[in-house]
Amino acid sequence: MTPAKMVRGAVETGKGAWQDAVDRWGAMERTARATTVLLACMIVGGVILRIQGIGFPPRNTFDEQFYGPTAHHILLGVPDLHDYHPPLGKLLGAIGLILFGYNSVGWRFMYLCFGLQTIIIAFWLTRQLFQNRRAAWFAAAFVAADGFFIAHSRTAFIDIMLVCLILWSVLAVVTARTWRGIAVAGILIGIATSIKWSAAQTLVPAVVVVLLFRRVRWYTIFWFGLSPIVHILIWMAGLHLMGHDSDPLAVWNVILSSMTSLSDLGRYDNPLASPWYSWPALYHPIVVKLSSSGTTSRYASSAGNVVFWFPAALLVIGLPLARGLTAWRASWRKYWPAFFDASFTKAVLVLATGWAALLTLFVVSMGKHSFFYHYLPPYAFAIVLLAGVTAKLERRWPRAVLVFVALSVLYAIYFAPAWGEFSLTLKEANRRLIFLPWRP
Repeated sequence: MTPAKMVRGAVETGKGAWQDAVDRWGAMERTARATTVLLACMIVGGVILRIQGIGFPPRNTFDEQFYGPTAHHILLGVPDLHDYHPPLGKLLGAIGLILFGYNSVGWRFMYLCFGLQTIIIAFWLTRQLFQNRRAAWFAAAFVAADGFFIAHSRTAFIDIMLVCLILWSVLAVVTARTWRGIAVAGILIGIATSIKWSAAQTLVPAVVVVLLFRRVRWYTIFWFGLSPIVHILIWMAGLHLMGHDSDPLAVWNVILSSMTSLSDLGRYDNPLASPWYSWPALYHPIVVKLSSSGTTSRYASSAGNVVFWFPAALLVIGLPLARGLTAWRASWRKYWPAFFDASFTKAVLVLATGWAALLTLFVVSMGKHSFFYHYLPPYAFAIVLLAGVTAKLERRWPRAVLVFVALSVLYAIYFAPAWGEFSLTLKEANRRLIFLPWRP
C-alpha cells in the first residue's frame, strides 16, 4: 500500500468515526447528552490534573526516594537494593530519566504515563466485560475524576504501574480466543508481578474468566505458568543492570531476603499504616506528595471521589452476596434474572473475584505494614463494576444517573486542588481534608 492510500484510508476512517459519533449524539435524549458532556469534562479535567505541574516539587517526596534514585543508580550501573520490591518498576522509571534527565519530571514521567494509560485500559476492559460502549465511557470518566488515581499518577510510586498492568492482564484473558491470548495474559501477569508480588493474585480472576466465559479450552490455564518464568527473567535482568550477581540462585536468594525484610517491617508500628478493612470506608487515605512554600502548601491526597467510593464498595460486596442469596433460596431465584442477564452476572463475578483476590494477601497477613495505597488494584475492579451498573441504571433512570454524575463532577471540582497540588493555605486544605486521618 502506498503512503497516499494509507493517508486516504486514515482520513476515511476518521470521517467514519466522526459520523458515527454525530449519529450517536443525534440519537441521544437530552438527559443522556447532558451526562455525556459531564463525562467528557471529567476525562479532560482528569488528564489535565495529572499532567499540570508534574515537576513540582523538584525533589523526592514520600516514597519517591525509593524509586527515582534507584532508577538513576540502575542507569549508572551502581549496585542498589534499597527497595524490597521486584525491579521492574525502577527499570521502567529509568526510561523517564533517559528522556528528561535526573530531575523531578524525569523520575515521575513513566508513572504519569501509566496513570494516563489506566483511563484507557479502564475503558477497554469495561467495554469488553459488559459489551457496552456507554459503560466504558463511565469507567474512563470515573477513573479520570478520582483522586486515588490522580494522586498516584503524579507521584513516582509504583502502585499506579501495578494497577495498570493488572488491568491489562485481565483484559488479555477476557479478549483471548486461543491459547495464544492466554499465554499473553500469563506473560502480562508475570510482568505485573515484577512490579509487586501482590499482582500474582491476578491469577484468580484470570482463571475465573477462562472457566466462566468458556471462550478457550479450560486447560489453556496452564499457560499462566509463564508468569513465574517471566518474573524470574525480569529479576535476572534487573539484578544484572544493578551490578549484582544475576544467576537463578542469586535471584532466589535476593527474593527470599526481600520477602524476609518485608515481613520484618510488618512488626513495627507506622503512623501511616491502616488495616485492610478500613480501606473501603476511606478511613485513612495518605497524602502521597506534600510540599510547603511560605504560608501555603501543595497536597496530592489519595482520598478518592466519595461519590464513587462508597457505591463502588457496596456494589462489589453486595452484588455477589445478592447473587448467592437468590441462588440459595428457590423462591428468590426469579429476582436476579429480572435485573441481570447471564453475561452481566459473569462480569460481576469476575470483578468481585478480582477485588477479593487482590485483598486476600492483606486479609491473611494482618500485619502492621499495610497501607491505603494497597487498595488501589482492588478499587480499580470496584470502579469498573460501578461503571457497568451505572450504564445499566441509566437506561431505566437517566435523570438519576445525571444527578449522580453531576454530584461527582462537583465533588471533583471542589477537591481537585488537594489532588492536583494547587497552592492552598492550611485552612483551605483542611476544608477538603475534613477528617483528621485524611490530613498529613
